[in-house]
Amino acid sequence: MTDTAGRWRKVLREALAMVLAQRVASLLTLVLVGGMSATVLLTAGRTAAAERAILSSIDDAGSRAVVVRAEPNAGLDMSVVGRLSRIEQVEWVGAFGAARDATNGDTGGDVAAAVRTLHATNLATLGIDHPAPGDCYASPKALNLLGMPDTTGYLVSDGTPVCGVSGRLVTPPFLAAFEPLIVAPLAPDSNDQVAVVVVLARQPEQVAAVTAATTALIAPLDPAAVSVTASPDIARLRALVQGQLGGFGRSLTLTLMAVLAALVGALLFGLVMIQRKDFGRRRALGATRSLIVTLVSASTLMISAVASLLGGGVALLTLSIGGEPQPGWEFVIATMILTTAAATLGAVPPSIVASRRDPLTELRVP
Repeated sequence: MTDTAGRWRKVLREALAMVLAQRVASLLTLVLVGGMSATVLLTAGRTAAAERAILSSIDDAGSRAVVVRAEPNAGLDMSVVGRLSRIEQVEWVGAFGAARDATNGDTGGDVAAAVRTLHATNLATLGIDHPAPGDCYASPKALNLLGMPDTTGYLVSDGTPVCGVSGRLVTPPFLAAFEPLIVAPLAPDSNDQVAVVVVLARQPEQVAAVTAATTALIAPLDPAAVSVTASPDIARLRALVQGQLGGFGRSLTLTLMAVLAALVGALLFGLVMIQRKDFGRRRALGATRSLIVTLVSASTLMISAVASLLGGGVALLTLSIGGEPQPGWEFVIATMILTTAAATLGAVPPSIVASRRDPLTELRVP
């Protein structure tokens, strides 16, 4: 094991010596590979960044939400939250009671907003950490509508107190349709009737499965009094965008990698022809064909690794200065690895040619 490691260290030192001795060829390879690494990140990388931004925007539009609307005679109560939360693909479940119009009790204003009772798997999603029994939480839009900018006061409906407003909530994108949103959190053991249930799938592509599972688990007394809707159009749009942009980026990357391998191969083939006497001398001194292939490939690998890092750094700096979205680190690292691998692969055919040069013939050439 020690002898093998020692031999590899000697091979790598010799490969490094080749890199330093062949300064012009090493510099050309460095520029070529670095330029290709930067080109991939500035083209396919831009596409990947745009894809991420568009998909994030589509996801924020509520493409993962499944909405169940129940009539009063449906017999659907708050226990539905526990049943639906057991679905593996579900991230969040919230059950809302019937809307009740309420106004600002302090000012007696005529502007009303809907108050809904709520039982959810995680109220922290709405920014509610420690709900107080009997209190309401309102969104900024609802507070402005009711004239409660300081989040203080109480709500009344037809002169009857409904609840005191004790906090401000954050409306997540999938509940934007309920704005202006005011909720009165219920205890987990509440048996209040449900008017609307919102089920949030973990991934947009899981919406169809979550819709089917939700339909099977709600178990209303009157199935005709319940409707289940989702957003399959947005989910299909997401899949289309991901397929189109992702396919274009992959095709562009593979094309550039093939061009890089061909250019590196042509460059090194010319170098082998120029230095054929050197390779012939190595063969005459006992170097095996596999050693020649290893030396040429290892020297190219060293240059390509450095060039990929430099090219990637220049590309990321360019995107940052231009204020453009950057691809994820996974894409950047994968690009650097692929660029290095493509350049090294392109060096294999010239290295095989170099290893097959007849030492006696090459040493006779003046």
